[in-house]
Order: sequence, then structure tokens, then C-alpha cells
Amino acid sequence: MATTTSTSPRSSGDLDTLTLTASGVRQHLRCTTRLDGDLHPDHVAPAELSARRAAICPVPWTQPDEVHGTDVLVVEAPGQHDGAIGDAALTTLTDAALCVWVGDCAPVALFSDGGGIGVVHAGWRGLYDGVLAAAVTGLREIAPGTVRAVLGPSIHRCCYEFSPADLAPFVARWGAVVAGTTSSGRPALDVPAAVRAALAELEVELEVFGTCTACHADRYWSHRARRELGRQAVVVWQTRRESGVS
Repeated sequence: MATTTSTSPRSSGDLDTLTLTASGVRQHLRCTTRLDGDLHPDHVAPAELSARRAAICPVPWTQPDEVHGTDVLVVEAPGQHDGAIGDAALTTLTDAALCVWVGDCAPVALFSDGGGIGVVHAGWRGLYDGVLAAAVTGLREIAPGTVRAVLGPSIHRCCYEFSPADLAPFVARWGAVVAGTTSSGRPALDVPAAVRAALAELEVELEVFGTCTACHADRYWSHRARRELGRQAVVVWQTRRESGVS
């Protein structure tokens, strides 16, 4: 049975880090904020990006070039596929970091108690098209076991106005639970609810970390609310456990 510890050293109310224990490994998650610097590879010089990555997790990174699709990258060597096109990455390796960067989209971390991890960039298009299903299926293939999901900071329904025509397919698929209203009373997509519903189809439980990226300008960048170019990230990695240590 996996055990969990979590800390929030740089936030009040929000959780920034998580540690799980699985089969022979410790699994780690880090949700970055503005304090960690912009992690968009198109906006940051390579040397500075490397320094920011190392300050967060000093192992080789795989950070896909996200296109709002459903392609899943399987990482078989630390740092493999860094910059490759894809919207999810999986591995069973230790000392290899996987990262997705977001401005409002849903960053989802996946943990298998069989010793595998994954990250998923779930924009509304990829969410509807099945990127979570592709990633969960892939993780179960490379690391059989129970999969747990954690949602990092993303835009919430209070700030995510969605046209009724665009909202209708989500409601038809997952029910009225994914629809809501913004703080100004406009129709909205409830991103955390949609992620939860998509994962429920896969029998995966979801824990929601963080709050709304649009509401918290002091912590997060938001493309939707402020047209900002900066991006925060969710990063996961595994380290080996010593024999006999829980």
C-alpha cells in the first residue's frame, strides 16, 4: 500500500509538493509557481532554463513540446524525448524528471504503485479527445498496478467562460457536473470536474492540488485571464528506496 507525505513550504493553503512510496521507489511531485521562474522553453534561454530545472530537480528532464493532442512519450533513458512533440510522458526510471508546462490547462500527474510515473497536459481539446485515457493505458502497460492522479493548478470554472456550443459536447459525454458558471454568471467549463470525470471512466481516483491560475496572479501565470506568456509546471520523478525502508 502506498503511503503519502505532502508539504507546502512556500504556500498558504495550496500544496506544492507530494511524496509517495511505491514498489521499490519514492515518487515525487512538484508544482512550480512564479517564484521558480518561467518554464516555457520558447521564452527562456537554454542556460537559464537548465538552471531553473536543476533548482527544482537536478536530474535529466523530459519536457514535451505540447500541441493539445493525445501523443504519449515513453521515456526509456533519462532526458529522452526532451522537446519532442507530445502531451504526455511516462517512465519507470528513477532519476528522470517528467514535466508538463501550463498557463491554464490541466497538468495531471500519474503515479502507479507498480513503480511508474507520468505527466499529462490536458487542454480542453486533448481532454475531450482522450489524452488522459492514452496516458493511463500506457502507464498500466509499463508499470502494472493501481494508478493515482493528481491535478496541479489550473483554471477553474469561476474564470473559464465557455460558449454553450463548446460546452455541450462535454455535458453530453460527462454530464452536467462538468458545467458551471463563472463568477460573473457566464457559462463555464469546470476543468477539475471534467478531469475527474474522464479519470473515473478509467477507474482512477483524482486528488486536486492548487487553486485557480486565473484568480491567483501572485502565484501563477494565466493566458486566459491576463494573456501572460509565462508558464508554471508540474514535475514528477522517482528515486530508489533503501531496502526495508517504508
